[in-house]
Amino acid sequence: MIPIRHLIASVATAAFMATGAMGFAWADDIPTPATIDQDQYLGGSFTMDRHLDGFEKPLTSNGDFVLSPARGLVWRTLAPFPGTTILDDHGITRIDDQGNRDELARGDQFRQFVELISAVLAGNWQPLEQRFDITRDTTENGAWQVILTPKDGSTIQNQISKIIATGTDFVENVRLEKPTGDHDAITLSDQSLQGLPLPPEFAALLTGPVQ
Repeated sequence: MIPIRHLIASVATAAFMATGAMGFAWADDIPTPATIDQDQYLGGSFTMDRHLDGFEKPLTSNGDFVLSPARGLVWRTLAPFPGTTILDDHGITRIDDQGNRDELARGDQFRQFVELISAVLAGNWQPLEQRFDITRDTTENGAWQVILTPKDGSTIQNQISKIIATGTDFVENVRLEKPTGDHDAITLSDQSLQGLPLPPEFAALLTGPVQ
């Protein structure tokens, strides 16, 4: 089973959107990800492969997610171990397959952490400029690519050495590299933008203002 603290780190740095996807200065020839407005949400599926030193095969989990600038992020793992991680203005909450809630983190420090996660998943790079050096490019197949490297002296350097995000309309692949040599690969698929309100099963999990 993947430890929940590792799952959160992956979602957060791969894997914030409390303020929405604002504009970012891209070169004219580099495509840009779609903007998620305050009255919209992004939904889709994910597969996460955790590559650990000493293990021949990655540890794989999959599920679905909903990301709302106004409400927060719901990251619902369906297999192999069902459970839900909620990130909103109040912090981070884990719900197990029996419905038991565990508040993992609360307070202003973790609101910033939630915003970081949402920014990466939404392709909103502007809030990350203070913590990362950001390089933008295109891949051979015409997708955009963003490489995030923690700035020197940043505390996040102890946990992350590099984040590589690629996509077209949305963020589609995130690679999270760690100083230990381990890395996580997250694939986001079946993504679409919808107008609020959120589907009831997701809206009930979030504590932000109802839209």
